[in-house]
Amino acid sequence: MESNSEFAPNVHSTPVCTGTLDLQKIVDELKREFNVMKAERGRERVEMDALRQEVAELKSRVSALEAAREREAEEGGERGAVTAREGLAEEARVEGSLPDRPFTDLDDFLQFERSLESDAALQNVIRTLGTRITAQSTKEWVNTSWQLVLSDEVGSRCTWTGIRGKECVRDLRITLAMRRAFERKFGNEEEFEEKTKAFFRSAQDRAKKKAQYAARQNQDRPNE
Repeated sequence: MESNSEFAPNVHSTPVCTGTLDLQKIVDELKREFNVMKAERGRERVEMDALRQEVAELKSRVSALEAAREREAEEGGERGAVTAREGLAEEARVEGSLPDRPFTDLDDFLQFERSLESDAALQNVIRTLGTRITAQSTKEWVNTSWQLVLSDEVGSRCTWTGIRGKECVRDLRITLAMRRAFERKFGNEEEFEEKTKAFFRSAQDRAKKKAQYAARQNQDRPNE
């Protein structure tokens, strides 16, 4: 009897590898987890970038505020310095410093005169005249001293004794200061009165000549 074994089915011809299927599942699961982690990292990176931007903006605002405060402090310091300088200038005027420019108004000149009532103010003017006026002749010294405090226009409204309704300069405190400074420099005061009288006598002529010169300058000036 012939054997039929060659026609029997081979149950082992297509074996199923369960180990390979399990490994594939693990790989796929790992890929999914990796993709999830990758997406989360991307979101974290975006959030971190946004946070850095916010921090940078806050730093910029803080820097701007600090700069503004520094400017305010500097401006406040400058205002304080200006106020202090003005206070010192006012104090100097009260204490009898000479004016920055000659007075062109008689009332302003007389107000300056009233600021010399104290002995400290008078001594301050005497010292200032002694150091500022370097003229060597008595006439030049007297003229320069008076030209420091009043213009020729104001001088034309003054005389030594105050005749014809003009202002008397003989008894003014500024006159006393000039007399004492003159005496310290030249050793006597004999010529001071004489030179002062001459200065005020010619003040009106000087004022007229200056006015005429200014008028000629305006006429010669080309029209703009």
